[in-house]
Amino acid sequence: VSQSRTNYGEIEACEKIIKILQNSKGFNEMQSYWKKEEDKEIGLISFYGTQVGKLLRMTQDKFPNLPIRVKTVDRFQGMERNLLIVSMVRSNKIANHPEQKPDFELYEDLGYPSQTSLGFAELPNRLNVALSRAKRLLIIVGNTTHFSQKDIYKNVYESIKNSPHGKIIDNIQDITFEPLQIK
Repeated sequence: VSQSRTNYGEIEACEKIIKILQNSKGFNEMQSYWKKEEDKEIGLISFYGTQVGKLLRMTQDKFPNLPIRVKTVDRFQGMERNLLIVSMVRSNKIANHPEQKPDFELYEDLGYPSQTSLGFAELPNRLNVALSRAKRLLIIVGNTTHFSQKDIYKNVYESIKNSPHGKIIDNIQDITFEPLQIK
């Protein structure tokens, strides 16, 4: 039985983020500014192979002409990209398929089966690899409530929240970007 996981909400959020980037003036300026192909590439990584497979299909279907490198965190070790999106996958509630609706009679608190494990993301070395691969812009897509149960993630969250350059977005509908500045 595979231990790999998928989070369909995060796939949707990653698609929206990439679409916003693709349509932004700053991203297009960055694409023409950099000469090396890897500098133009968006890195898209996750801790789980199944999620990576679905992200890869999404990027190939929706963004065939955009340079995107999709890999697991472990396979991305040693690489860096100017723009990096990390899909954390794990959540405090689990949907078994993308159309699953919440059932509050069966699962009173969240409407879905709950979980507490952070899985692969619980290991500090994997977290370090995931969060240290971005040269200019790091975007983390994940469930704050779920990951904040561990001090290491609380610290990451607080660092982003308290940074003048950090931004926390709580809802996929609220995803917008200010113009990117090339430095």
